[in-house]
Amino acid sequence: MVNAVLVTPAVQVTAQDAQGNTASGFTGNVSVAIGTNPGGGTLSGTATAAAVGGVVSFGSLSIDKAGTGYTLATSATGLTGATSSTFNIEPAAANRLVFTGQPTSVTAGATITPAVAVTVQDGLGNTVTGFTGNVAVAIGTNPGGGALSGTTTVAAVNGVATFSTLSINRTGTGYTLTASGTGLATGGSAAFNVSAGSGTALVFTGEPTNAVAGAAITPAVQVTVEDGLGNTVTSFTANVTVAIATNPGGGTLAGTATVAATAGVATFSNLSINKTGTGYTLGASSGGLTGTSAGFNVAPGSATLLAFVQQPTNTTAGVAISPAVTVQALDGNGNVATGFTDNVTMAIGSNAGGGTLSGNTTVAAAAGVATFSNLSLNKAGTGYTLTAGPPASPAPRPGRSTSRRVELPSSP
Repeated sequence: MVNAVLVTPAVQVTAQDAQGNTASGFTGNVSVAIGTNPGGGTLSGTATAAAVGGVVSFGSLSIDKAGTGYTLATSATGLTGATSSTFNIEPAAANRLVFTGQPTSVTAGATITPAVAVTVQDGLGNTVTGFTGNVAVAIGTNPGGGALSGTTTVAAVNGVATFSTLSINRTGTGYTLTASGTGLATGGSAAFNVSAGSGTALVFTGEPTNAVAGAAITPAVQVTVEDGLGNTVTSFTANVTVAIATNPGGGTLAGTATVAATAGVATFSNLSINKTGTGYTLGASSGGLTGTSAGFNVAPGSATLLAFVQQPTNTTAGVAISPAVTVQALDGNGNVATGFTDNVTMAIGSNAGGGTLSGNTTVAAAAGVATFSNLSLNKAGTGYTLTAGPPASPAPRPGRSTSRRVELPSSP
């Protein structure tokens, strides 16, 4: 048994006569070559030399590939060649790690198959079959920020470490693995890809933000189709529909509520809700997939009109109208404009009795509501109305009450 460096001791070939005696007068050239070649090796060194006293010594021969049952064959002009006895070439000392079972492209979270194999080799690429130490693998190039799961450290068997349970949880193009072992040069795998699995959920990756009633929610709402590990399913192009899920204000969703996903993402750029409320949510659906957004609020817009929410009631001349007349400032969608705090002025609209309006006729709105607690009319009449408006135009648009009767006071 010899080593994959020099064949030692030196190989010797003797020229003999027909009776087996050394032909000491032979000084011709003798050549050696590999005869049986079980490892596919190459013979190196000085393979042709002149005989001295009928004997040729080859002191620099080596074979680069391990194998069991090599032979050498001799040749010389005019002489019958000979074949050596069998011998073995064993690997040299363990030197490096090589991926001999490369990782293949795989779905996120799925086991890489076939199993990844790492071989311990000597400096000439021979498997060091006697190596039984531990080999560890890890992610080398990590384009998706993934994590490697499974058994990542195993003991080599006959110089080969097999990793049968490896998986990566994040998608990416161009992942690599590295292998390491004590005293061995680190090995790197070929590149491979990790793709998303099947869609299992719809996720609002562009959440709806607080908005004004009737105004588009900005930035655009985005819904992403994800697999069970949170990867975007870029192959998904089906329609996704959004609707109001939690509806604290009884609002209606306007805009394009059904769009086709592009590379797994559906973008809704013109959604709006017409009624105010705190804690709205949106729901998304596509086939059997669903998802719900975070909560958001819808605030009123700017005041555009005044409306009587407590109409003036029939009353007696000179007596305060009760309950108090109340006016709200509303936005264009009929929501109370709670930000409105301007003055509101009350006046007679239809003056059926030629009366005069008394009391505090101008009050400041509080959270969009103006309350007139001491209004009265001094003349009887049927069909009085009141009007409410800002002390100066423009908007909000003035409001007008329904008609009411003012009676004469009772006789003493």
